[in-house]
Amino acid sequence: MNCAKFRRTAFTRSLVAVIGVCFAFLSLGLPAQGQQILEKARRDSNAGTVRIMTSGVEGARMIDEIAFTVNEPGNMRVLPMIGDGGVQNVNDILFLRGIDMGVVHHDTLALLRKEKTYGRIEKQLRFIAKLFDEEIHLISGSNFGDISQLSGRKVNFGKAGSGTFARADRIFKAVGVDVVPVNFDPTQGLEKVATGEIAAAFYVSAKPSAILQQIATGSGLRLLSIPAVGELETAYRRSTLTQNDYPNLISDAKSVDTIAVESVLVGYLWSSPNERSGKIANFVTAFFERIGEIQKPYRSAKWQEIDVLADVPGWRRLQIAQDWVSTRFAEKRRQDELLVASSTDALEEQFSNFLATIEQSGSIEQVIQEQVRQQPQSEEKLEDLFRDFLQWRSTQNPQ
Repeated sequence: MNCAKFRRTAFTRSLVAVIGVCFAFLSLGLPAQGQQILEKARRDSNAGTVRIMTSGVEGARMIDEIAFTVNEPGNMRVLPMIGDGGVQNVNDILFLRGIDMGVVHHDTLALLRKEKTYGRIEKQLRFIAKLFDEEIHLISGSNFGDISQLSGRKVNFGKAGSGTFARADRIFKAVGVDVVPVNFDPTQGLEKVATGEIAAAFYVSAKPSAILQQIATGSGLRLLSIPAVGELETAYRRSTLTQNDYPNLISDAKSVDTIAVESVLVGYLWSSPNERSGKIANFVTAFFERIGEIQKPYRSAKWQEIDVLADVPGWRRLQIAQDWVSTRFAEKRRQDELLVASSTDALEEQFSNFLATIEQSGSIEQVIQEQVRQQPQSEEKLEDLFRDFLQWRSTQNPQ
Protein backbone atom coordinates (compact mmCIF):
# COMPACT_ATOMS: atom_id res chain seq x y z
CA MET A 1 0.00 0.00 0.00
CA ASN A 2 2.77 2.36 0.89
CA CYS A 3 4.69 1.60 -2.35
CA ALA A 4 1.58 2.05 -4.47
CA LYS A 5 0.82 5.28 -2.71
CA PHE A 6 4.40 6.41 -3.27
CA ARG A 7 4.22 5.58 -6.99
CA ARG A 8 0.95 7.49 -7.38
CA THR A 9 2.40 10.48 -5.55
CA ALA A 10 5.55 10.40 -7.67
CA PHE A 11 3.48 10.16 -10.85
CA THR A 12 1.31 13.04 -9.74
CA ARG A 13 4.34 15.15 -8.98
CA SER A 14 5.88 14.31 -12.36
CA LEU A 15 2.65 15.22 -14.16
CA VAL A 16 2.40 18.48 -12.29
CA ALA A 17 6.04 19.22 -13.16
CA VAL A 18 5.43 18.52 -16.86
CA ILE A 19 2.33 20.69 -16.89
CA GLY A 20 4.26 23.39 -15.06
CA VAL A 21 7.03 23.30 -17.66
CA CYS A 22 4.44 23.55 -20.48
CA PHE A 23 2.81 26.54 -18.85
CA ALA A 24 6.23 28.06 -18.34
CA PHE A 25 6.99 27.77 -22.06
CA LEU A 26 3.55 29.15 -22.93
CA SER A 27 3.96 32.01 -20.50
CA LEU A 28 7.32 32.82 -22.06
CA GLY A 29 5.78 32.76 -25.57
CA LEU A 30 2.77 34.98 -24.84
CA PRO A 31 4.72 38.09 -23.82
CA ALA A 32 6.96 37.73 -26.90
CA GLN A 33 3.95 37.42 -29.18
CA GLY A 34 2.22 40.26 -27.39
CA GLN A 35 5.34 42.39 -27.76
CA GLN A 36 5.34 41.79 -31.52
CA ILE A 37 1.70 42.81 -31.71
CA LEU A 38 2.40 45.96 -29.72
CA GLU A 39 5.43 46.79 -31.82
CA LYS A 40 3.44 46.41 -35.05
CA ALA A 41 0.68 48.61 -33.64
CA ARG A 42 3.31 51.19 -32.71
CA ARG A 43 4.82 51.15 -36.20
CA ASP A 44 1.43 51.35 -37.91
CA SER A 45 0.34 54.23 -35.66
CA ASN A 46 3.38 56.31 -36.54
CA ALA A 47 3.84 55.32 -40.18
CA GLY A 48 2.99 58.34 -42.32
CA THR A 49 1.48 60.27 -39.40
CA VAL A 50 1.58 64.05 -39.83
CA ARG A 51 0.18 66.70 -37.50
CA ILE A 52 -1.41 69.84 -38.89
CA MET A 53 -1.94 72.83 -36.63
CA THR A 54 -5.11 74.79 -37.26
CA SER A 55 -7.46 76.94 -35.20
CA GLY A 56 -11.16 77.04 -34.41
CA VAL A 57 -13.92 74.49 -34.87
CA GLU A 58 -14.33 75.17 -38.59
CA GLY A 59 -10.58 74.93 -39.21
CA ALA A 60 -10.45 71.56 -37.48
CA ARG A 61 -13.43 70.37 -39.51
CA MET A 62 -11.71 71.28 -42.78
CA ILE A 63 -8.51 69.45 -41.85
CA ASP A 64 -10.62 66.51 -40.70
CA GLU A 65 -12.13 66.32 -44.21
CA ILE A 66 -8.62 66.17 -45.64
CA ALA A 67 -7.78 63.39 -43.18
CA PHE A 68 -10.90 61.40 -44.09
CA THR A 69 -9.87 61.55 -47.75
CA VAL A 70 -6.15 60.76 -47.57
CA ASN A 71 -5.85 58.50 -44.50
CA GLU A 72 -4.71 54.93 -45.17
CA PRO A 73 -4.05 52.60 -42.20
CA GLY A 74 -0.35 51.91 -41.84
CA ASN A 75 0.56 54.41 -44.58
CA MET A 76 -0.96 57.84 -44.05
CA ARG A 77 -2.63 59.45 -41.06
CA VAL A 78 -3.46 63.14 -40.62
CA LEU A 79 -4.02 64.48 -37.11
CA PRO A 80 -5.68 67.91 -36.84
CA MET A 81 -4.31 69.93 -33.92
CA ILE A 82 -6.29 72.92 -32.64
CA GLY A 83 -4.13 75.87 -31.66
CA ASP A 84 -4.63 79.55 -30.88
CA GLY A 85 -4.25 80.74 -34.47
CA GLY A 86 -2.31 83.74 -35.70
CA VAL A 87 1.33 84.11 -34.74
CA GLN A 88 1.02 81.28 -32.21
CA ASN A 89 0.28 78.82 -35.03
CA VAL A 90 3.49 79.86 -36.76
CA ASN A 91 5.38 79.56 -33.47
CA ASP A 92 3.99 76.03 -33.01
CA ILE A 93 5.02 74.95 -36.52
CA LEU A 94 8.53 76.25 -35.94
CA PHE A 95 9.16 75.05 -32.39
CA LEU A 96 6.50 72.66 -31.05
CA ARG A 97 7.64 69.05 -31.25
CA GLY A 98 5.70 66.84 -33.60
CA ILE A 99 4.00 69.62 -35.62
CA ASP A 100 4.70 69.22 -39.34
CA MET A 101 2.38 71.71 -41.02
CA GLY A 102 -0.17 74.35 -40.19
CA VAL A 103 -2.93 76.54 -41.55
CA VAL A 104 -1.90 80.20 -41.33
CA HIS A 105 -3.64 83.33 -42.55
CA HIS A 106 -1.89 85.21 -45.32
CA ASP A 107 -1.93 88.54 -43.46
CA THR A 108 -0.14 86.89 -40.52
CA LEU A 109 2.62 85.64 -42.80
CA ALA A 110 2.92 89.11 -44.36
CA LEU A 111 3.16 90.73 -40.92
CA LEU A 112 5.86 88.31 -39.69
CA ARG A 113 7.84 88.82 -42.86
CA LYS A 114 7.62 92.59 -42.57
CA GLU A 115 8.54 92.77 -38.87
CA LYS A 116 11.10 89.94 -39.10
CA THR A 117 9.71 88.42 -35.90
CA TYR A 118 11.49 85.15 -36.66
CA GLY A 119 14.25 86.57 -38.81
CA ARG A 120 13.73 85.63 -42.42
CA ILE A 121 10.61 83.54 -41.87
CA GLU A 122 10.47 82.55 -45.56
CA LYS A 123 13.68 80.55 -45.01
CA GLN A 124 11.97 78.44 -42.35
CA LEU A 125 8.53 77.92 -43.84
CA ARG A 126 7.35 77.01 -47.33
CA PHE A 127 3.78 77.18 -48.52
CA ILE A 128 2.09 74.09 -49.88
CA ALA A 129 -1.18 75.49 -51.22
CA LYS A 130 -3.65 78.30 -50.82
CA LEU A 131 -6.69 76.75 -49.20
CA PHE A 132 -9.91 78.67 -48.66
CA ASP A 133 -11.02 82.14 -47.59
CA GLU A 134 -12.24 82.84 -44.08
CA GLU A 135 -14.80 85.61 -43.82
CA ILE A 136 -14.70 88.34 -41.21
CA HIS A 137 -17.97 88.60 -39.30
CA LEU A 138 -18.93 91.64 -37.26
CA ILE A 139 -21.98 90.82 -35.11
CA SER A 140 -23.80 93.60 -33.27
CA GLY A 141 -27.11 94.38 -31.63
CA SER A 142 -30.01 95.55 -33.80
CA ASN A 143 -29.55 99.15 -32.63
CA PHE A 144 -26.37 99.45 -34.72
CA GLY A 145 -26.66 99.82 -38.46
CA ASP A 146 -23.14 100.77 -39.46
CA ILE A 147 -19.60 100.04 -38.29
CA SER A 148 -19.02 103.73 -37.65
CA GLN A 149 -21.68 103.67 -34.93
CA LEU A 150 -19.44 101.40 -32.86
CA SER A 151 -17.08 104.28 -32.13
CA GLY A 152 -16.27 104.41 -28.43
CA ARG A 153 -18.12 101.13 -27.77
CA LYS A 154 -16.83 97.79 -26.47
CA VAL A 155 -16.12 95.22 -29.18
CA ASN A 156 -14.90 91.69 -28.58
CA PHE A 157 -11.53 91.18 -30.30
CA GLY A 158 -10.95 87.72 -28.85
CA LYS A 159 -7.91 86.55 -26.92
CA ALA A 160 -5.19 89.17 -26.50
CA GLY A 161 -2.21 88.37 -28.70
CA SER A 162 -4.23 86.11 -31.00
CA GLY A 163 -4.42 86.49 -34.76
CA THR A 164 -8.06 87.55 -34.47
CA PHE A 165 -7.17 90.34 -32.04
CA ALA A 166 -4.39 91.68 -34.29
CA ARG A 167 -6.66 91.51 -37.34
CA ALA A 168 -9.53 93.30 -35.60
CA ASP A 169 -7.19 96.04 -34.41
CA ARG A 170 -5.83 96.51 -37.93
CA ILE A 171 -9.26 96.65 -39.55
CA PHE A 172 -10.84 99.11 -37.12
CA LYS A 173 -7.82 101.40 -37.46
CA ALA A 174 -8.06 101.18 -41.26
CA VAL A 175 -11.74 102.21 -41.28
CA GLY A 176 -11.05 104.96 -38.77
CA VAL A 177 -13.32 103.69 -35.99
CA ASP A 178 -11.90 103.85 -32.46
CA VAL A 179 -13.44 101.13 -30.26
CA VAL A 180 -12.71 99.61 -26.85
CA PRO A 181 -11.34 96.05 -27.29
CA VAL A 182 -12.46 93.37 -24.85
CA ASN A 183 -11.29 89.77 -24.63
CA PHE A 184 -13.81 86.92 -24.60
CA ASP A 185 -13.95 83.63 -26.43
CA PRO A 186 -16.37 83.60 -29.41
CA THR A 187 -19.33 82.09 -27.53
CA GLN A 188 -18.96 84.43 -24.56
CA GLY A 189 -18.58 87.38 -26.89
CA LEU A 190 -21.86 86.63 -28.63
CA GLU A 191 -23.62 86.23 -25.28
CA LYS A 192 -22.30 89.64 -24.17
CA VAL A 193 -23.59 91.22 -27.39
CA ALA A 194 -27.00 89.59 -26.93
CA THR A 195 -27.34 91.00 -23.39
CA GLY A 196 -26.13 94.43 -24.47
CA GLU A 197 -23.06 94.31 -22.25
CA ILE A 198 -20.87 94.97 -25.28
CA ALA A 199 -21.77 96.47 -28.65
CA ALA A 200 -20.31 93.94 -31.09
CA ALA A 201 -18.12 90.89 -31.59
CA PHE A 202 -15.41 90.36 -34.20
CA TYR A 203 -15.22 86.81 -35.46
CA VAL A 204 -13.20 85.14 -38.26
CA SER A 205 -14.52 81.92 -39.76
CA ALA A 206 -15.22 80.26 -43.09
CA LYS A 207 -18.84 80.92 -43.96
CA PRO A 208 -21.28 79.67 -42.94
CA SER A 209 -20.01 79.47 -39.38
CA ALA A 210 -21.63 76.75 -37.27
CA ILE A 211 -21.41 78.97 -34.18
CA LEU A 212 -23.24 81.83 -35.85
CA GLN A 213 -25.83 79.53 -37.38
CA GLN A 214 -26.78 78.41 -33.87
CA ILE A 215 -27.97 81.91 -32.98
CA ALA A 216 -31.76 81.84 -32.72
CA THR A 217 -33.85 83.77 -35.22
CA GLY A 218 -35.22 86.90 -33.57
CA SER A 219 -32.26 87.17 -31.21
CA GLY A 220 -31.87 90.85 -32.01
CA LEU A 221 -28.38 90.31 -33.44
CA ARG A 222 -27.27 91.32 -36.91
CA LEU A 223 -24.21 91.37 -39.17
CA LEU A 224 -22.57 94.67 -40.05
CA SER A 225 -20.74 95.43 -43.30
CA ILE A 226 -16.98 95.94 -43.29
CA PRO A 227 -15.80 98.23 -46.11
CA ALA A 228 -12.64 97.36 -48.05
CA VAL A 229 -10.94 100.74 -47.71
CA GLY A 230 -7.31 101.84 -47.65
CA GLU A 231 -4.85 99.02 -47.01
CA LEU A 232 -7.71 96.55 -46.54
CA GLU A 233 -8.38 96.64 -50.27
CA THR A 234 -5.06 94.99 -51.08
CA ALA A 235 -4.52 92.99 -47.87
CA TYR A 236 -7.86 91.15 -47.99
CA ARG A 237 -10.36 89.77 -50.44
CA ARG A 238 -13.88 91.11 -50.89
CA SER A 239 -16.67 88.77 -49.85
CA THR A 240 -20.40 88.77 -49.22
CA LEU A 241 -22.56 87.20 -46.53
CA THR A 242 -26.04 86.31 -47.73
CA GLN A 243 -29.35 85.24 -46.30
CA ASN A 244 -28.59 81.70 -47.46
CA ASP A 245 -25.53 81.76 -45.21
CA TYR A 246 -27.29 83.21 -42.17
CA PRO A 247 -31.09 83.35 -42.44
CA ASN A 248 -31.15 84.00 -38.68
CA LEU A 249 -29.01 87.15 -38.96
CA ILE A 250 -29.80 88.53 -42.43
CA SER A 251 -33.44 89.22 -43.36
CA ASP A 252 -35.35 90.44 -46.40
CA ALA A 253 -32.99 88.71 -48.87
CA LYS A 254 -30.34 91.36 -48.22
CA SER A 255 -26.62 90.73 -48.25
CA VAL A 256 -23.77 92.08 -46.15
CA ASP A 257 -20.47 93.11 -47.72
CA THR A 258 -17.37 92.11 -45.83
CA ILE A 259 -13.77 91.08 -46.38
CA ALA A 260 -12.07 87.71 -46.11
CA VAL A 261 -8.58 86.54 -45.31
CA GLU A 262 -6.86 83.80 -47.27
CA SER A 263 -5.74 80.71 -45.38
CA VAL A 264 -2.53 79.02 -46.49
CA LEU A 265 -1.20 75.54 -45.74
CA VAL A 266 2.49 75.83 -44.84
CA GLY A 267 5.09 73.26 -43.90
CA TYR A 268 8.34 73.34 -41.95
CA LEU A 269 11.41 73.42 -44.18
CA TRP A 270 13.88 70.82 -42.98
CA SER A 271 17.55 71.59 -43.73
CA SER A 272 18.11 68.05 -44.99
CA PRO A 273 15.89 65.08 -45.92
CA ASN A 274 14.74 62.97 -42.98
CA GLU A 275 11.83 60.83 -41.85
CA ARG A 276 9.67 63.86 -41.00
CA SER A 277 10.26 65.61 -44.33
CA GLY A 278 9.48 62.32 -46.07
CA LYS A 279 6.11 62.15 -44.30
CA ILE A 280 5.30 65.70 -45.39
CA ALA A 281 6.20 64.78 -48.97
CA ASN A 282 3.91 61.73 -48.84
CA PHE A 283 1.09 63.86 -47.49
CA VAL A 284 1.49 66.54 -50.17
CA THR A 285 1.35 63.94 -52.93
CA ALA A 286 -1.73 62.24 -51.44
CA PHE A 287 -3.46 65.58 -50.83
CA PHE A 288 -2.85 66.94 -54.33
CA GLU A 289 -3.71 63.70 -56.08
CA ARG A 290 -7.05 63.45 -54.25
CA ILE A 291 -8.10 67.08 -54.37
CA GLY A 292 -10.98 66.08 -56.65
CA GLU A 293 -12.39 63.82 -53.92
CA ILE A 294 -12.09 66.57 -51.33
CA GLN A 295 -14.13 68.86 -53.61
CA LYS A 296 -17.07 66.46 -53.86
CA PRO A 297 -20.47 68.22 -53.49
CA TYR A 298 -21.24 66.56 -50.17
CA ARG A 299 -18.20 68.16 -48.56
CA SER A 300 -17.81 71.77 -47.46
CA ALA A 301 -18.51 74.27 -50.24
CA LYS A 302 -15.34 76.05 -49.12
CA TRP A 303 -13.25 73.41 -50.88
CA GLN A 304 -14.42 74.83 -54.20
CA GLU A 305 -12.24 77.88 -53.46
CA ILE A 306 -9.00 75.93 -53.25
CA ASP A 307 -6.55 76.36 -56.10
CA VAL A 308 -3.46 74.21 -55.63
CA LEU A 309 -1.84 75.78 -58.70
CA ALA A 310 -2.16 79.35 -57.38
CA ASP A 311 0.89 81.15 -56.04
CA VAL A 312 1.08 83.02 -52.75
CA PRO A 313 2.79 86.34 -53.54
CA GLY A 314 6.15 86.72 -51.83
CA TRP A 315 6.43 83.09 -50.74
CA ARG A 316 8.16 80.01 -52.14
CA ARG A 317 6.42 76.68 -52.40
CA LEU A 318 7.69 73.51 -50.72
CA GLN A 319 9.76 71.69 -53.34
CA ILE A 320 7.67 68.51 -53.48
CA ALA A 321 4.57 70.68 -53.98
CA GLN A 322 6.34 72.81 -56.61
CA ASP A 323 7.40 69.70 -58.53
CA TRP A 324 3.80 68.47 -58.56
CA VAL A 325 2.47 71.85 -59.68
CA SER A 326 5.12 72.20 -62.40
CA THR A 327 4.23 68.77 -63.72
CA ARG A 328 0.53 69.66 -63.76
CA PHE A 329 1.22 72.96 -65.53
CA ALA A 330 3.23 71.10 -68.18
CA GLU A 331 0.48 68.52 -68.60
CA LYS A 332 -2.17 71.24 -68.87
CA ARG A 333 -0.08 73.07 -71.47
CA ARG A 334 0.25 69.89 -73.54
CA GLN A 335 -3.48 69.21 -73.25
CA ASP A 336 -4.28 72.77 -74.33
CA GLU A 337 -1.95 72.47 -77.31
CA LEU A 338 -3.50 69.15 -78.31
CA LEU A 339 -6.97 70.64 -77.93
CA VAL A 340 -6.07 73.63 -80.09
CA ALA A 341 -4.45 71.40 -82.70
CA SER A 342 -7.43 69.07 -82.69
CA SER A 343 -9.86 71.97 -82.99
CA THR A 344 -7.79 73.52 -85.82
CA ASP A 345 -7.67 70.24 -87.75
CA ALA A 346 -11.41 69.78 -87.33
CA LEU A 347 -12.09 73.37 -88.39
CA GLU A 348 -9.85 73.07 -91.45
CA GLU A 349 -11.59 69.85 -92.46
CA GLN A 350 -14.99 71.51 -92.08
CA PHE A 351 -13.84 74.55 -94.05
CA SER A 352 -12.58 72.27 -96.84
CA ASN A 353 -15.98 70.58 -96.92
CA PHE A 354 -17.58 74.00 -97.14
CA LEU A 355 -15.37 75.04 -100.04
CA ALA A 356 -16.15 71.77 -101.78
CA THR A 357 -19.85 72.51 -101.36
CA ILE A 358 -19.37 75.95 -102.91
CA GLU A 359 -17.28 74.50 -105.73
CA GLN A 360 -20.01 72.04 -106.56
CA SER A 361 -22.45 74.90 -106.77
CA GLY A 362 -20.17 76.67 -109.26
CA SER A 363 -19.74 79.82 -107.15
CA ILE A 364 -16.23 79.18 -105.73
CA GLU A 365 -14.56 80.12 -109.01
CA GLN A 366 -16.30 83.47 -109.00
CA VAL A 367 -15.20 84.13 -105.39
CA ILE A 368 -11.54 83.39 -106.21
CA GLN A 369 -11.59 85.55 -109.32
CA GLU A 370 -13.04 88.46 -107.36
CA GLN A 371 -10.34 88.07 -104.68
CA VAL A 372 -7.60 88.16 -107.37
CA ARG A 373 -9.06 91.12 -109.26
CA GLN A 374 -9.93 93.18 -106.16
CA GLN A 375 -6.91 92.72 -103.91
CA PRO A 376 -7.74 95.64 -101.54
CA GLN A 377 -11.04 93.97 -100.80
CA SER A 378 -9.67 90.45 -100.38
CA GLU A 379 -9.71 90.53 -96.54
CA GLU A 380 -13.29 91.74 -96.53
CA LYS A 381 -14.23 89.02 -99.01
CA LEU A 382 -12.55 86.41 -96.85
CA GLU A 383 -14.46 87.67 -93.82
CA ASP A 384 -17.70 87.38 -95.78
CA LEU A 385 -16.69 83.89 -96.86
CA PHE A 386 -15.87 82.90 -93.30
CA ARG A 387 -19.22 84.22 -92.05
CA ASP A 388 -20.90 82.12 -94.73
CA PHE A 389 -18.82 79.19 -93.52
CA LEU A 390 -19.92 79.65 -89.92
CA GLN A 391 -23.54 79.80 -91.00
CA TRP A 392 -23.08 76.65 -93.07
CA ARG A 393 -21.29 74.97 -90.20
CA SER A 394 -24.21 75.60 -87.85
CA THR A 395 -26.50 73.73 -90.25
CA GLN A 396 -24.09 70.76 -90.22
CA ASN A 397 -24.01 70.65 -86.40
CA PRO A 398 -27.58 71.45 -85.30
CA GLN A 399 -26.90 70.17 -81.76
